Amino acid sequence: MPSEDEVFNPLIGTGVKLAGSLDEYVSAMEVVDRALVFGIAPRPDGGGSAGLDWGAGWDEGLNQNDIAARVAAVNPEKFIPFMSLHPEQEDVDEEYDRATGELGCRGIKLALSYQAVDPMSDAALRLFGRLETDGLPIVFHTGMSVASDAVLRYAHPLAMDEVAMRFPRLKMVLAHTSHPWYEDCMAVVRKHPNVWTDISGVPSRPWMAWRAMRVFHEFSATHKMLFGSDWTLWTPQETMDGLRAIPKFARDHNLPPVPEDEIEAIINRNSLELLGLE
Repeated sequence: MPSEDEVFNPLIGTGVKLAGSLDEYVSAMEVVDRALVFGIAPRPDGGGSAGLDWGAGWDEGLNQNDIAARVAAVNPEKFIPFMSLHPEQEDVDEEYDRATGELGCRGIKLALSYQAVDPMSDAALRLFGRLETDGLPIVFHTGMSVASDAVLRYAHPLAMDEVAMRFPRLKMVLAHTSHPWYEDCMAVVRKHPNVWTDISGVPSRPWMAWRAMRVFHEFSATHKMLFGSDWTLWTPQETMDGLRAIPKFARDHNLPPVPEDEIEAIINRNSLELLGLE
């Protein structure tokens, strides 16, 4: 049976860990040079699948931004805190100011499907405009979800295409290669100079990982793929191992190849420089 901090994930059929200690996080990140730290802001009414208990194990009253800042403070040279906001929360401007000022957050994580926010809504567009003006990057959750109340169309890469057209200077990362919408993700990041994707979570599914890499390779777009682990679900080392296994998977199954040098380029790419975080 899964432990109390694990759940059954129907996508992979095993218990996956959804929580971990600070020591576990620091240990897992030893193999990478830098790491982004963030949570997801809940819906204003406190409901929905975005309303995770970020405060468990921390001092009472801390929100996801406070916790990201405290984790980053363990090693400021390595960890970079990102804020998370709900575009419709009443104090969105005040929390933005506090997160970027007092807490030192240098970007934002949004999961609009979990947060039930239309990326073309007035509230979302207003937030995007401020982020573009301030030069702060966004990491969007894109792709599938097993949460029954997640609005999948808000996590589709084609929705992010519209955001990128309105805000061409806004640096955006479409997380998880928008799986299973790899082709659409590739089309969006290939089209926009300031849009990238990350491969977090993708290497855990060998067949889908090969498909994603092959699509990006065939369109000469693997340079728009960034490294990410999606901890606690997978560690950076597990992700690296999964990526490096893709060429062998292709050979073993008589599939078109994925060049190993493109895999290594993803692992070693200076993502922070691309996102203006150096």
